[in-house]
Amino acid sequence: MQQFLISEYFEENEPVSIDFYIEHRELNMHSHEFWEISYVFEGKGVHHFENGKSQPIREGDFIFVSPGISHCITSPPPDKGNWVHVCNFLITPEHMKWISERLSSIRELDEYTLPRMIAGSAPFCLQMKSGSASVYSLMLAAAHEYRHFTNGSTQIIQNSTISLFIYITRLYENTLKQEHVMTTKKDVIDDLSKLIKTNFGSPLTLDYLASYTHLSPEYLSRYFKKCTGINLSDFIRETRMERAKYMLRNSNLSISEISSYCGYGSIGNFQKVFRKYTGMSAGEYRRSN
Repeated sequence: MQQFLISEYFEENEPVSIDFYIEHRELNMHSHEFWEISYVFEGKGVHHFENGKSQPIREGDFIFVSPGISHCITSPPPDKGNWVHVCNFLITPEHMKWISERLSSIRELDEYTLPRMIAGSAPFCLQMKSGSASVYSLMLAAAHEYRHFTNGSTQIIQNSTISLFIYITRLYENTLKQEHVMTTKKDVIDDLSKLIKTNFGSPLTLDYLASYTHLSPEYLSRYFKKCTGINLSDFIRETRMERAKYMLRNSNLSISEISSYCGYGSIGNFQKVFRKYTGMSAGEYRRSN
């Protein structure tokens, strides 16, 4: 396992280092002396961290890692997807201490968890979903000043950094609240079922759903079947087919439009699934109803 030193990534007296990377497909576990925020702005892959753990990671996700944590991000195999593109925001321990002091001075954040974690000595590795482009926008603003350093750049980078950490602090607190509300895995399954029923037209891959529930793909599949009595893939297909049947009965949309609306990129695939589900083609079903 590699350990990256501050001198390898920071110029002398430089508090932050910001750059853009394409993550490799090989596992390259490493740790470093500095703090790191990695934001995925394109693609999807896997985030590996200590003790052989891993989580899917995709566009809009970001990782916040304290010094000493072993981790890495890998792109999927060539036949499974494109490269993962990340923006890396690296921060020296001295500058993070300054950030921590600034966060502690904001009274509204007194009861929040993350500032205390940053000020503490225990290492941690957090993976979160930004929910919007705010994290990336703030990192881009700082990156632009970092690359085109000129008068006032230091102040803009500092302001962007503080705003970035206020946003992350707030986001982490909201994440903790959501996890507190979803106190049992049954709550997770109920929430997931609602997600599928309201987003049936989206590409609901197992990796995406596992990432959404913070469960491994294998465990999610088993537990969903245990809770509902139906395979997850069958539940998605049933949800889409029932919606397709309703639209065939109650709309003038073409079969091609309904196919696309229900999440099928190919009308041929839609027709194949529909016939298997109902015993007739979509056209036959529409005529008979």
